[in-house]
Amino acid sequence: MQDLPHGTIDVDHQAPAFVADRHNRYAALREQCPVVFNQHYGGFWMVTDYESVAAVARDNETFAHKYEPDAGDGISYHGICGIPRPPYVPRMGVSEIDGPEHADLRRVLNPLMTPRVIERQRPRMEAVSSWFIDQFVEAGAADLVLDYATPVPAVLTLEMMGMDAANWRHYADFFHATSSYEATDARFRSAVARRDDMWAELAGFAAYRRDNPADDVTTALVNATIDGRLLSDDEITGIMWNLVAGGLDTTTSLVSWGLHHLGTHPGDRARLIEDPDLIGPAVEEFLRFYSPSETLTRTATRDVELGGRRIRRGDVVFISWVAANHDPSVFDGADEMRIDRAVNKHLAFGLGGHRCIGSSIARIESQLMLGDVLARLGDYEVDADAFTPYPGNLLMTGVVSMPVTFTPSAPTGTDDPFGR
Repeated sequence: MQDLPHGTIDVDHQAPAFVADRHNRYAALREQCPVVFNQHYGGFWMVTDYESVAAVARDNETFAHKYEPDAGDGISYHGICGIPRPPYVPRMGVSEIDGPEHADLRRVLNPLMTPRVIERQRPRMEAVSSWFIDQFVEAGAADLVLDYATPVPAVLTLEMMGMDAANWRHYADFFHATSSYEATDARFRSAVARRDDMWAELAGFAAYRRDNPADDVTTALVNATIDGRLLSDDEITGIMWNLVAGGLDTTTSLVSWGLHHLGTHPGDRARLIEDPDLIGPAVEEFLRFYSPSETLTRTATRDVELGGRRIRRGDVVFISWVAANHDPSVFDGADEMRIDRAVNKHLAFGLGGHRCIGSSIARIESQLMLGDVLARLGDYEVDADAFTPYPGNLLMTGVVSMPVTFTPSAPTGTDDPFGR
C-alpha cells in the first residue's frame, strides 16, 4: 500500500492481492488512518473504524444510498454496490433509494418481515429444512452449501415473494454464480448473460400478480402507494431483484460460514449441541466475525467532517462493515470467535433507516438451520481440501462449496415441500 501525503493512499482495493489480504489491510488502515482518501477509481474515501462507519450508516441525509448518476442537483450518486460498480447490477430497489420514497416503501414491507410474522412461518421453515436434509442424510456425505445452505433460503425467499419455489435452483444458481465466481469464470459469464432474462421473469411475475393477487410480498408491491403514486414496472422489478438476491445469498453465506466454523472447531460445536440456547449468540458472532455483506458505498450530499477528514459534497464514501466489526476499541478480542460473546453491537445488518430489512428472516432461518444440522449431522467433518470460499468479492463473503462426511441416519419422511 503506497503512502502518499497524509490521509491519502493510492491502492487498488479490487486487485487480487488486496482482496486476498483485505482483513490485514483494513486493520492497518483502521489503526493508522481510519478515514483515508484513495486516489484510485476517480478518488473515494475508505472508512474502516467502528465509530466512523456507524456515523455514516446512521446519517442517510448526509450519506446517500441512492443510485442516480445524473441527478438534478449536480451530484452523481453512486449507490451502494461498489467502486467501480459492477455493470450487471441493476438499481437495487430497496437499498438504493432515499427520502420519502424509501420511507414509504419500508412502511409497506416492514410489517411483512417482523419477528412475529417470521416466527409464524417457523413450521414451514422446519419442514423445508428437514426435507432437504432428508435428501442426503442416508448417504453420509453432502455439500452443505450446494445441498443445504443454498436451497433452503432460496425456497423460503421465493415463497415469501409468492413465486414458484420448486424453481429455486434457477434463481439460486444465478445469484450464487454472480457472487461466488471470478469474472473470468465461465459460470460467472453464463450467469451474467442471463441477467436480462432474469429481470424479465421477475417483471412478468409482477404483472401476473396484478391480475392474480395473493397474500405475498409481490402483491403488496404492485398495490403499494409510494410517495403518492403506484410504483412503475421497473421500480417493482428492482425491488424484487433486491429482495430475492438478499434472501438467497446473504443467509446462505452466513449459514455456510457458521457451519464451516463449527465443523473446524469441535469444542464450539460440542457446546452448541449440548446447549442449543447458545445458537442465538453464536449466530450474532458469526454475523460480526464474517459480516456476509462486507462493504457498501455511499455518496456525500454535503460537506461534512468525518474522522478528522473533510468530506466534500459529491465525494464517494466506501465503508467496511467487516473492518468496523473487528475494531478492537469496541470488541474485546475482536479477531477471536467467541460464540457466547455477551455484548455484541455488530454492524452486520447496518444501522439507521437503511438497516437490513430482512434481518429477522436471516436470524431466524440461520438459527433454525444451524440447529437442524447439529441435531442430525452432529459429527460432520469438513473436507478441508475441497472447501472453497468466495475467491474475491468485496461486497459479499461466502462459500462456493463445502463437502462434508458424517454418520448416515434415517430420513424423517418429511413431505415434499413442493407437493410432488
